[in-house]
Amino acid sequence: MKKVWLLFLFVHLFAHFGVGQSVIENPGKPLSKNPGRILRLKEVMRIIDEGKAFYFKLPWGLGVAGNGSVFVQDGIRFFKFDPNGEFVKNILREGQGPGEITTELTNFGVSEDEILLLCGPMSKIVRLDFDGKLIGEIIVEECRPDRVVGFFDNRCLVFDFKVISFDRKEGERPLDHTLFYCDEKGSCESIPGSFPTKSYVRIRKLGGRTAVSGTPMTQLEFVGVQDRFLYISHTHEYLIKQFDLESNQISKMFRRDFPRSKFEADDYRPFKYYNDVHRLVAHQNDVWVLTSAFDSEKGILVDFFDEEGKYRDNFYLPLLNSKTGTAIISCIFRS
Repeated sequence: MKKVWLLFLFVHLFAHFGVGQSVIENPGKPLSKNPGRILRLKEVMRIIDEGKAFYFKLPWGLGVAGNGSVFVQDGIRFFKFDPNGEFVKNILREGQGPGEITTELTNFGVSEDEILLLCGPMSKIVRLDFDGKLIGEIIVEECRPDRVVGFFDNRCLVFDFKVISFDRKEGERPLDHTLFYCDEKGSCESIPGSFPTKSYVRIRKLGGRTAVSGTPMTQLEFVGVQDRFLYISHTHEYLIKQFDLESNQISKMFRRDFPRSKFEADDYRPFKYYNDVHRLVAHQNDVWVLTSAFDSEKGILVDFFDEEGKYRDNFYLPLLNSKTGTAIISCIFRS
Protein backbone atom coordinates (compact mmCIF):
# COMPACT_ATOMS: atom_id res chain seq x y z
CA MET A 1 0.00 0.00 0.00
CA LYS A 2 2.91 2.36 0.75
CA LYS A 3 4.36 1.75 -2.74
CA VAL A 4 0.98 2.38 -4.36
CA TRP A 5 0.56 5.63 -2.41
CA LEU A 6 4.06 6.85 -3.38
CA LEU A 7 3.38 6.02 -7.03
CA PHE A 8 0.12 8.00 -6.90
CA LEU A 9 1.91 10.94 -5.25
CA PHE A 10 4.63 11.02 -7.93
CA VAL A 11 2.10 10.85 -10.76
CA HIS A 12 0.10 13.67 -9.16
CA LEU A 13 3.15 15.92 -8.77
CA PHE A 14 4.40 15.17 -12.29
CA ALA A 15 1.02 16.22 -13.70
CA HIS A 16 1.27 19.59 -11.94
CA PHE A 17 4.93 20.29 -12.59
CA GLY A 18 4.95 18.95 -16.12
CA VAL A 19 7.88 16.69 -15.18
CA GLY A 20 7.88 13.58 -17.33
CA GLN A 21 5.22 15.04 -19.60
CA SER A 22 6.06 14.84 -23.28
CA VAL A 23 6.60 18.05 -25.22
CA ILE A 24 4.77 18.54 -28.52
CA GLU A 25 7.60 19.06 -31.00
CA ASN A 26 6.86 21.27 -34.00
CA PRO A 27 9.14 21.73 -37.01
CA GLY A 28 10.69 25.10 -37.85
CA LYS A 29 8.16 25.66 -40.63
CA PRO A 30 4.44 26.08 -39.85
CA LEU A 31 1.59 24.16 -41.48
CA SER A 32 0.40 27.19 -43.45
CA LYS A 33 1.22 27.26 -47.16
CA ASN A 34 1.89 31.00 -47.04
CA PRO A 35 3.94 31.79 -43.92
CA GLY A 36 6.23 34.74 -43.38
CA ARG A 37 3.95 37.43 -44.77
CA ILE A 38 3.73 40.89 -43.23
CA LEU A 39 0.55 41.59 -41.24
CA ARG A 40 -0.57 45.02 -42.35
CA LEU A 41 -1.48 47.15 -39.37
CA LYS A 42 -4.23 49.74 -39.59
CA GLU A 43 -4.25 52.59 -37.13
CA VAL A 44 -7.62 52.87 -35.40
CA MET A 45 -6.68 55.17 -32.54
CA ARG A 46 -3.88 57.46 -31.39
CA ILE A 47 -3.64 58.86 -27.88
CA ILE A 48 -1.43 61.94 -27.69
CA ASP A 49 -0.08 63.51 -24.53
CA GLU A 50 -0.70 67.23 -25.01
CA GLY A 51 -0.17 68.10 -21.34
CA LYS A 52 -3.68 69.51 -20.88
CA ALA A 53 -6.16 67.12 -19.28
CA PHE A 54 -3.40 64.58 -18.60
CA TYR A 55 0.27 63.92 -19.24
CA PHE A 56 2.37 60.77 -19.41
CA LYS A 57 5.32 60.22 -17.10
CA LEU A 58 6.10 56.56 -17.70
CA PRO A 59 3.27 54.76 -19.54
CA TRP A 60 3.80 51.07 -18.94
CA GLY A 61 0.79 48.75 -19.21
CA LEU A 62 -2.10 48.83 -21.67
CA GLY A 63 -5.50 47.14 -21.37
CA VAL A 64 -8.78 47.23 -23.31
CA ALA A 65 -12.20 46.46 -21.89
CA GLY A 66 -14.99 44.71 -23.76
CA ASN A 67 -16.81 48.03 -24.25
CA GLY A 68 -13.77 49.51 -26.01
CA SER A 69 -12.48 51.61 -23.11
CA VAL A 70 -8.70 51.86 -22.98
CA PHE A 71 -6.71 51.81 -19.73
CA VAL A 72 -3.08 52.87 -19.37
CA GLN A 73 -0.88 52.33 -16.33
CA ASP A 74 1.41 55.31 -15.78
CA GLY A 75 3.43 54.93 -12.61
CA ILE A 76 1.04 55.31 -9.68
CA ARG A 77 -1.70 56.59 -12.01
CA PHE A 78 -4.24 54.57 -14.02
CA PHE A 79 -5.80 56.49 -16.90
CA LYS A 80 -9.10 55.69 -18.58
CA PHE A 81 -9.83 56.68 -22.21
CA ASP A 82 -13.11 56.19 -24.04
CA PRO A 83 -13.40 53.98 -27.19
CA ASN A 84 -12.43 57.02 -29.31
CA GLY A 85 -9.25 57.63 -27.34
CA GLU A 86 -10.56 60.67 -25.47
CA PHE A 87 -9.27 61.09 -21.93
CA VAL A 88 -11.85 60.35 -19.21
CA LYS A 89 -10.04 60.40 -15.85
CA ASN A 90 -7.47 58.84 -13.57
CA ILE A 91 -9.41 56.15 -11.72
CA LEU A 92 -6.67 55.27 -9.21
CA ARG A 93 -6.82 56.86 -5.78
CA GLU A 94 -3.64 57.22 -3.75
CA GLY A 95 -3.71 56.48 -0.04
CA GLN A 96 -4.05 53.67 2.47
CA GLY A 97 -7.83 53.55 2.80
CA PRO A 98 -10.35 51.22 1.14
CA GLY A 99 -9.82 51.10 -2.61
CA GLU A 100 -6.66 53.18 -2.40
CA ILE A 101 -3.07 52.33 -3.35
CA THR A 102 0.18 53.86 -2.24
CA THR A 103 3.86 53.22 -3.00
CA GLU A 104 3.46 51.18 -6.18
CA LEU A 105 0.97 49.93 -8.77
CA THR A 106 2.65 46.60 -9.42
CA ASN A 107 0.38 45.08 -12.02
CA PHE A 108 -3.22 45.10 -13.27
CA GLY A 109 -5.73 42.99 -15.15
CA VAL A 110 -8.86 43.87 -17.15
CA SER A 111 -11.67 41.29 -17.22
CA GLU A 112 -15.09 41.41 -18.87
CA ASP A 113 -16.64 43.62 -16.21
CA GLU A 114 -13.97 44.81 -13.79
CA ILE A 115 -10.38 45.91 -13.24
CA LEU A 116 -7.92 44.37 -10.80
CA LEU A 117 -5.16 46.65 -9.48
CA LEU A 118 -2.33 44.99 -7.57
CA CYS A 119 -0.11 46.80 -5.09
CA GLY A 120 2.64 44.31 -4.23
CA PRO A 121 4.17 46.16 -1.24
CA MET A 122 0.72 46.37 0.38
CA SER A 123 -0.26 42.80 -0.65
CA LYS A 124 -3.50 44.38 -1.80
CA ILE A 125 -5.75 43.82 -4.82
CA VAL A 126 -8.31 46.54 -5.57
CA ARG A 127 -11.40 45.65 -7.62
CA LEU A 128 -12.97 48.49 -9.62
CA ASP A 129 -15.67 48.73 -12.24
CA PHE A 130 -14.87 50.49 -15.52
CA ASP A 131 -15.94 53.86 -14.07
CA GLY A 132 -13.54 53.49 -11.14
CA LYS A 133 -16.21 52.62 -8.57
CA LEU A 134 -14.94 50.33 -5.81
CA ILE A 135 -16.29 46.77 -5.99
CA GLY A 136 -14.11 45.47 -3.19
CA GLU A 137 -10.56 44.77 -2.22
CA ILE A 138 -8.54 41.74 -1.20
CA ILE A 139 -5.84 41.93 1.47
CA VAL A 140 -3.63 38.92 0.79
CA GLU A 141 -2.13 37.48 3.96
CA GLU A 142 -0.66 34.11 3.06
CA CYS A 143 1.46 34.94 -0.01
CA ARG A 144 3.19 37.93 -1.64
CA PRO A 145 1.46 38.43 -5.00
CA ASP A 146 3.69 39.75 -7.77
CA ARG A 147 1.42 39.43 -10.83
CA VAL A 148 -2.37 39.33 -11.01
CA VAL A 149 -3.92 37.04 -13.62
CA GLY A 150 -7.69 37.43 -13.18
CA PHE A 151 -10.81 35.96 -11.60
CA PHE A 152 -11.58 32.27 -12.04
CA ASP A 153 -14.24 30.33 -10.15
CA ASN A 154 -14.98 33.42 -8.00
CA ARG A 155 -11.37 33.57 -6.82
CA CYS A 156 -8.48 35.78 -7.85
CA LEU A 157 -5.53 34.02 -9.47
CA VAL A 158 -2.09 35.52 -8.81
CA PHE A 159 1.57 34.66 -9.22
CA ASP A 160 3.66 34.68 -6.06
CA PHE A 161 7.34 35.60 -6.35
CA LYS A 162 10.22 34.33 -4.21
CA VAL A 163 13.98 34.75 -4.28
CA ILE A 164 15.33 31.25 -3.71
CA SER A 165 18.84 32.25 -2.64
CA PHE A 166 19.88 35.30 -0.63
CA ASP A 167 23.66 34.79 -0.59
CA ARG A 168 25.77 37.80 -1.49
CA LYS A 169 27.61 36.19 -4.39
CA GLU A 170 27.83 37.45 -7.95
CA GLY A 171 26.30 35.22 -10.62
CA GLU A 172 23.01 33.61 -11.62
CA ARG A 173 20.22 33.79 -9.07
CA PRO A 174 17.16 31.47 -9.29
CA LEU A 175 13.73 33.03 -8.79
CA ASP A 176 10.49 31.16 -8.23
CA HIS A 177 6.94 31.95 -9.40
CA THR A 178 3.99 30.00 -8.00
CA LEU A 179 0.26 30.22 -8.73
CA PHE A 180 -2.17 30.99 -5.91
CA TYR A 181 -5.94 31.35 -5.66
CA CYS A 182 -7.05 34.11 -3.27
CA ASP A 183 -10.62 34.45 -2.03
CA GLU A 184 -12.34 37.70 -0.99
CA LYS A 185 -11.07 37.32 2.59
CA GLY A 186 -7.45 37.05 1.48
CA SER A 187 -7.05 33.34 2.19
CA CYS A 188 -4.75 31.69 -0.35
CA GLU A 189 -4.61 28.23 -1.86
CA SER A 190 -1.39 27.33 -3.63
CA ILE A 191 -1.34 25.27 -6.82
CA PRO A 192 1.45 22.64 -6.81
CA GLY A 193 4.23 23.42 -9.25
CA SER A 194 6.36 26.45 -10.06
CA PHE A 195 7.65 28.47 -12.98
CA PRO A 196 11.26 29.46 -12.20
CA THR A 197 13.16 32.29 -13.84
CA LYS A 198 16.72 33.59 -13.46
CA SER A 199 18.40 36.87 -12.69
CA TYR A 200 22.07 37.80 -12.83
CA VAL A 201 23.29 39.46 -9.64
CA ARG A 202 26.20 41.85 -9.89
CA ILE A 203 28.21 43.14 -6.92
CA ARG A 204 30.35 46.25 -7.17
CA LYS A 205 32.43 48.20 -4.69
CA LEU A 206 31.63 51.92 -4.72
CA GLY A 207 33.94 53.73 -2.36
CA GLY A 208 33.51 52.03 0.97
CA ARG A 209 30.09 50.60 0.11
CA THR A 210 28.85 47.52 -1.70
CA ALA A 211 26.31 47.96 -4.50
CA VAL A 212 24.14 45.02 -5.54
CA SER A 213 22.17 45.06 -8.81
CA GLY A 214 20.26 42.46 -10.80
CA THR A 215 19.61 41.91 -14.50
CA PRO A 216 16.74 39.60 -15.57
CA MET A 217 17.99 36.64 -17.60
CA THR A 218 14.61 35.04 -18.19
CA GLN A 219 11.16 36.49 -17.65
CA LEU A 220 7.70 35.20 -16.82
CA GLU A 221 5.20 35.78 -19.65
CA PHE A 222 1.60 34.60 -19.60
CA VAL A 223 -1.76 35.16 -21.27
CA GLY A 224 -5.24 33.75 -20.62
CA VAL A 225 -7.40 32.19 -23.35
CA GLN A 226 -11.10 31.19 -23.13
CA ASP A 227 -11.19 31.78 -19.36
CA ARG A 228 -9.81 28.25 -19.09
CA PHE A 229 -6.24 28.08 -20.38
CA LEU A 230 -3.24 30.02 -19.18
CA TYR A 231 -0.27 29.95 -21.56
CA ILE A 232 3.06 30.46 -19.79
CA SER A 233 6.67 30.98 -20.89
CA HIS A 234 9.50 31.29 -18.35
CA THR A 235 12.67 29.81 -19.91
CA HIS A 236 15.48 30.96 -22.20
CA GLU A 237 14.53 28.44 -24.85
CA TYR A 238 11.33 28.22 -26.87
CA LEU A 239 8.83 26.39 -24.66
CA ILE A 240 5.16 27.19 -24.02
CA LYS A 241 3.15 25.56 -21.23
CA GLN A 242 -0.62 25.33 -21.38
CA PHE A 243 -2.07 25.43 -17.87
CA ASP A 244 -5.67 24.17 -17.52
CA LEU A 245 -7.53 26.25 -14.93
CA GLU A 246 -10.27 23.61 -14.62
CA SER A 247 -7.91 20.82 -13.58
CA ASN A 248 -5.22 23.16 -12.13
CA GLN A 249 -2.37 21.44 -13.92
CA ILE A 250 -0.22 21.69 -17.02
CA SER A 251 -2.20 20.09 -19.81
CA LYS A 252 0.28 20.57 -22.69
CA MET A 253 3.81 21.74 -23.41
CA PHE A 254 4.89 22.64 -26.91
CA ARG A 255 7.77 24.20 -28.80
CA ARG A 256 9.21 24.50 -32.30
CA ASP A 257 12.67 24.42 -33.83
CA PHE A 258 13.92 27.97 -33.44
CA PRO A 259 17.27 29.59 -34.31
CA ARG A 260 18.41 31.59 -31.30
CA SER A 261 19.06 35.34 -31.56
CA LYS A 262 22.56 36.09 -30.34
CA PHE A 263 24.12 39.28 -29.07
CA GLU A 264 27.57 40.10 -27.82
CA ALA A 265 28.08 39.47 -24.11
CA ASP A 266 29.26 42.44 -22.07
CA ASP A 267 29.78 43.44 -18.46
CA TYR A 268 26.17 44.49 -18.09
CA ARG A 269 24.65 41.40 -19.74
CA PRO A 270 26.94 38.39 -19.34
CA PHE A 271 24.86 35.92 -21.36
CA LYS A 272 24.78 35.18 -25.07
CA TYR A 273 21.20 35.01 -26.31
CA TYR A 274 17.91 36.83 -26.13
CA ASN A 275 14.98 34.88 -24.72
CA ASP A 276 13.34 33.05 -27.63
CA VAL A 277 9.86 34.09 -26.47
CA HIS A 278 9.40 37.82 -26.01
CA ARG A 279 5.65 38.15 -25.39
CA LEU A 280 2.45 36.04 -25.49
CA VAL A 281 -0.78 37.46 -26.95
CA ALA A 282 -4.26 35.89 -26.97
CA HIS A 283 -6.21 35.94 -30.24
CA GLN A 284 -9.62 34.25 -30.13
CA ASN A 285 -8.91 30.64 -29.03
CA ASP A 286 -5.26 30.68 -30.05
CA VAL A 287 -1.98 32.08 -28.80
CA TRP A 288 0.45 34.29 -30.71
CA VAL A 289 4.10 34.14 -29.71
CA LEU A 290 6.16 37.29 -30.29
CA THR A 291 9.64 35.88 -30.81
CA SER A 292 13.15 37.30 -30.61
CA ALA A 293 13.52 36.97 -34.40
CA PHE A 294 13.67 40.45 -35.92
CA ASP A 295 13.98 41.55 -39.55
CA SER A 296 15.09 45.13 -40.16
CA GLU A 297 12.66 45.43 -43.09
CA LYS A 298 9.73 43.29 -41.92
CA GLY A 299 9.69 43.67 -38.13
CA ILE A 300 9.09 41.09 -35.37
CA LEU A 301 8.33 37.47 -36.23
CA VAL A 302 5.10 36.19 -34.62
CA ASP A 303 4.25 32.49 -34.40
CA PHE A 304 0.65 31.26 -34.26
CA PHE A 305 -0.32 28.10 -32.31
CA ASP A 306 -3.75 26.54 -31.90
CA GLU A 307 -5.23 25.04 -28.73
CA GLU A 308 -3.65 21.67 -29.52
CA GLY A 309 -0.14 23.15 -29.57
CA LYS A 310 0.22 22.88 -33.34
CA TYR A 311 2.39 25.43 -35.14
CA ARG A 312 -0.12 26.71 -37.70
CA ASP A 313 1.33 29.91 -39.13
CA ASN A 314 3.72 32.82 -38.74
CA PHE A 315 3.88 36.42 -39.89
CA TYR A 316 5.74 39.66 -39.24
CA LEU A 317 4.52 42.65 -37.27
CA PRO A 318 6.07 45.80 -38.82
CA LEU A 319 7.20 47.30 -35.51
CA LEU A 320 10.48 48.51 -36.95
CA ASN A 321 11.27 51.03 -34.21
CA SER A 322 11.30 48.37 -31.48
CA LYS A 323 14.50 46.53 -30.64
CA THR A 324 13.82 42.87 -29.97
CA GLY A 325 14.42 41.71 -26.42
CA THR A 326 14.44 45.15 -24.82
CA ALA A 327 11.23 46.84 -26.01
CA ILE A 328 8.00 46.80 -24.05
CA ILE A 329 5.28 46.00 -26.56
CA SER A 330 1.55 46.11 -25.79
CA CYS A 331 -0.57 44.60 -28.53
CA ILE A 332 -4.31 44.83 -29.11
CA PHE A 333 -5.83 42.76 -31.89
CA ARG A 334 -9.42 42.99 -32.99
CA SER A 335 -10.92 40.03 -34.75
